[in-house]
Amino acid sequence: MEELTRKKSNGSPLGKAHIQIEDFFKTSIPENLLFHDINHAKDVAEAARKLGQKASLSEKDLEILEMAALFHDTGYVRDRENHEEESVRIAEKFLSEIEYPEENMKKVSGLIRSTKRDHQPRNFLEEILHDADHSHIGRKSFFRKGELFRAELEASNGNEFSEHEWHKRQYDFLINNPFLTSFAEQEYGTRRTKNIRNQRKNILSARKVTRRIKTGKDYGRGIDTLYRSNYRNHINFSSIADGKANMMISINTILISIIVTLSGAGLSVFDGFQPGRFRYTIPIFILLIGSLISVVFAVLSARPKVTEKNVDKKNIRSKDKSFLYFGNFLQITEDEFTEYLSDLKRDQQELYDSMSRDTYNLGKVLKEKYRLLSISYTVFMIGLTLSVIGFIGIFIFTSTSI
Repeated sequence: MEELTRKKSNGSPLGKAHIQIEDFFKTSIPENLLFHDINHAKDVAEAARKLGQKASLSEKDLEILEMAALFHDTGYVRDRENHEEESVRIAEKFLSEIEYPEENMKKVSGLIRSTKRDHQPRNFLEEILHDADHSHIGRKSFFRKGELFRAELEASNGNEFSEHEWHKRQYDFLINNPFLTSFAEQEYGTRRTKNIRNQRKNILSARKVTRRIKTGKDYGRGIDTLYRSNYRNHINFSSIADGKANMMISINTILISIIVTLSGAGLSVFDGFQPGRFRYTIPIFILLIGSLISVVFAVLSARPKVTEKNVDKKNIRSKDKSFLYFGNFLQITEDEFTEYLSDLKRDQQELYDSMSRDTYNLGKVLKEKYRLLSISYTVFMIGLTLSVIGFIGIFIFTSTSI
């Protein structure tokens, strides 16, 4: 730290670079750049100088290495996808302004380009910069900085990582980025190994959380009680509708039977045509027709009906229909239905979704039942009312006429 302060104060190219980097990030850094900031640049530069000193590099190579470390991620401010080339442009612009030697500038640019993800280091300086850039995987701060990098990625891409996805990504990063120099391995290797071990534990914990979510254990008993009560209510409402329909069928069939029997008996008992005997014909017909219409709608309400929908294997794979509903699985084979239930056992979230669709379909059946039942009751009420009014009206009219 004392050496860094000395460099800043003596006006050396490296001191000017540190001042330039601080000013650059203060004035240019976006809000969503949480990991690739001034702290990351300083950490990489510090690690590069430490590893370079252990490797006994010359002061010239140390300066080139640290210069590249400072500028290697500045391009994130302007172009995330092609940040290496943007970093080269920013570095070359600054180095040209301070009249940095052309040969050294090319080496700095080459080192910055070597930090590309798929680039294989071709010389010792590139290996040291690679290890310095990945030095955080061998530090205690790896997990804290990993969360900053996660927040940065999610803010930039608009995609959120699940806990299991993120921990698996971090584990792959730890495994696939070993240190290339013995100096970095000595300095950071032990902590990297511990981080790998801890990350494996994190993956197992995240996997358990994911499994708990998929199996519905995190929902608790409340969600099970909700679906159980919902199904019970649907069954009860269906039973009530069927009971009311049966009651309407019984009442109206009795009325129809009595009306037909009495009307037939009345016509056969009396001889000859007597107009007075037909004065109640209209209200009787109103009651008869009303009872007939009412019983028809009551029968339609109580009549068993299986709702069939066109389903196939595509619907099974896309999971856009519930095959728990008895009207939907009639067009698929027994093996396909068994496979569908097996998949539900492995994915509790999809099971709950299927139960929700099943509940919705049951609700649609209940809606149709009660609609027909409502028509049946309404017709019966209207027919009975008109019939009684007709009887009273005819009785009063004939009585006053006499």
